Amino acid sequence: MNKKIFVALVLLLLLSSLAGCKVKQEGTTPNVTTPSNPSSQKPIKLVRIDSDPEGATVYIDKSDVLITPGYVQIQAGQHTIQFSMDGYEDKTLDNIDIEENTKVISANLRKVPEEEIEMMEYGPTGGPIMFHSGPNFDSCIRGVPAYSNIFYGETLTVEGVTVLNEFDIVFPGGKKVHFDTEKVSDKVRKFSKVVTFDELGGYKIIANGETKYGFEVDYKPTLLPPTPKLTDMFLTYCKDQFKNAIAVPVGGEVEAKVLITNADGKPIPNTSLGVYGLKTDKNGIVTFKVKVERIDTHSYKTYVNGQEVQFYGGLMIYGDIYVWGYDYAKYSKDGKLISYTPQSKSQDLYPNFVDQLPVVSDSNSTYVQFDALNMRLNEIYRGTGIDNDIILPHPEDSSVIFTKGFVSKDGGKHFEKMSETLDSIALNPKNPNEVFGYVLKDKTGYILRSEDFGQHFEKTKIENVDFSQYFVSNLFIDKDNPQKVYLVTQRGLYVSGNGGKDFALLYTDPSQTFPVAVAISPANSNVILLSGAMGIVKSSDGGKTWKIVKKNDNENLQYVNYFSFADPKKPKEVFAAVQGEELIVSYDEGETWQPFCHCTYDVVGRKNIDIKPFRDTYKICTMSSNNVYVSNDGGKTFTSLDFPVKGDIFVNIGADGRLYILIDGIPFVENEDGTILPLDTETFLAGGPNWKIINKKFYIEVKDVKGEQLRIKETNDGIVIYRMCDMLMY
Repeated sequence: MNKKIFVALVLLLLLSSLAGCKVKQEGTTPNVTTPSNPSSQKPIKLVRIDSDPEGATVYIDKSDVLITPGYVQIQAGQHTIQFSMDGYEDKTLDNIDIEENTKVISANLRKVPEEEIEMMEYGPTGGPIMFHSGPNFDSCIRGVPAYSNIFYGETLTVEGVTVLNEFDIVFPGGKKVHFDTEKVSDKVRKFSKVVTFDELGGYKIIANGETKYGFEVDYKPTLLPPTPKLTDMFLTYCKDQFKNAIAVPVGGEVEAKVLITNADGKPIPNTSLGVYGLKTDKNGIVTFKVKVERIDTHSYKTYVNGQEVQFYGGLMIYGDIYVWGYDYAKYSKDGKLISYTPQSKSQDLYPNFVDQLPVVSDSNSTYVQFDALNMRLNEIYRGTGIDNDIILPHPEDSSVIFTKGFVSKDGGKHFEKMSETLDSIALNPKNPNEVFGYVLKDKTGYILRSEDFGQHFEKTKIENVDFSQYFVSNLFIDKDNPQKVYLVTQRGLYVSGNGGKDFALLYTDPSQTFPVAVAISPANSNVILLSGAMGIVKSSDGGKTWKIVKKNDNENLQYVNYFSFADPKKPKEVFAAVQGEELIVSYDEGETWQPFCHCTYDVVGRKNIDIKPFRDTYKICTMSSNNVYVSNDGGKTFTSLDFPVKGDIFVNIGADGRLYILIDGIPFVENEDGTILPLDTETFLAGGPNWKIINKKFYIEVKDVKGEQLRIKETNDGIVIYRMCDMLMY
């Protein structure tokens, strides 16, 4: 019906009925309510109620009226209109006038920050307050204490969110600063007040007579040269927190020199710090000795001027000054271990120190085999591939290679960053430039589609299912109908028929087991195979009905962790990998199964498996946590693949029969001669040392290489490896 005609008809009905208040929800049958005090003296108006974003519940004079956008028939005069929506602050329009010319009432809703919602759902660590500014309680490493980041004399705006109506900050001397909080929504309140922290010592945050938090305010310390700093030795990702961390060799002692000031940087001369006998000189500088001793493999004690450090397990000396131990091992120029810190060669310590480093000298450079260092590639190569965990060559065109965040159109010589990094990815086998993805942002799921290799994505918001509650492990697209989207989730298999806007639960395992593997026939999308605790189940009618085609042994669950309709020319042939056993095959779309090959190499820990047509048979690649095995003869024989470097590995077989590999997020490819080389090194091996492949192994130049746990440095008489200790294990 034409909208103008519809509105005219409604107005006609209004005039004839003189009803007090009616509501029309757009696209639905109108609901009718009657006001508590109807008045025939006041005209009735048809008003559109809207909000940004849409979907808010609207209460007019405390009555539940509609979900925006919608129309309401309301008497002229003053009304109270409230908008409420999960994730957004409630908004109330008090005593708003409905006049003769009032046609639309709209409200812009403020989205409650994610951390506030999360706080209300899960509760913050340490108490019912989350500070946006003010005392800090968050550490970048779990188990490592955090200093308050407030220094003597500092004036700050203390603000944040809470569930408390009021609380007090109590100073060391007993002075109180009172906070009355303001309602933001039914779930959260907010607070803000300027506070000057003009006392040294321990502060408390008290509410309802209980201490909710405690924190320290000290003078501000700054490490001065030549004090050895942890952040100068290692690429710690906690640089802000550890900017004042003193690096100490285990069993050794260093001298620390520290400038002590107030918050504004004014030196504090001739003043006792109240710990370990430390006192500043006339320039505000304090000098002291720091020592770290190993008690056993994973236990340490720290000392300042001979006194054991007790604060936070020996990690913090004063203010934000940390003490952190490290080990070292010295090698000769030819890689032989010469000396090392006490007990540092234990196999229980990681990364391990080896007896012999494989070393190759080249002109004026020294190269060491990377695996001997027990590091990860993305620890020293800070390229852009760190977050990639899958590599996906196009099934028909291997010159096109995708990861979750990058794409190559020239066989891996060059990669471009896509405009989105995807949580799950699927390709259209008919169209190399078309890529689909699933992402979860701000607890909202989206289905993405690109027709230009991921440079631009069309984004569809999932409207009816909150997938933040169910981990999404995989994504499938019907190649003949891209509007049909499947998501494999923690709850079960979902399907959408409208490009991802709405999803319906297609299958959930009776045991509530996470679906381990799913496959959809490329020839007939109504044929779906799924594995779980029941075994292999099959639907031949698009998920309307299911049957068990291979039952699990209830006493010894043997999940199928992989399905593949490997050969498009053989649409009824499907393979499955049984965890802990073998590769099985069905020649009738999964109705019956039989052994195909016995490839049980480390399959209990198998991470992925791939099978593709190869010459007149199949190429099979099975991968575990330690090895990758490849068969070029349909599973008759397998050989272990010799990788240039160890790491977190993912492998897929391309349409050209070559292996495409991710090692610690960095892409590699198997060449025709069997060597494995990195792809697009200018992108993915950026920010690290020079490298070479020597005898099929990855070597790095060791002039001065910094990692998060290791540092390798070439000296005049050899090589020194420094290893940061795990000081958290007491």
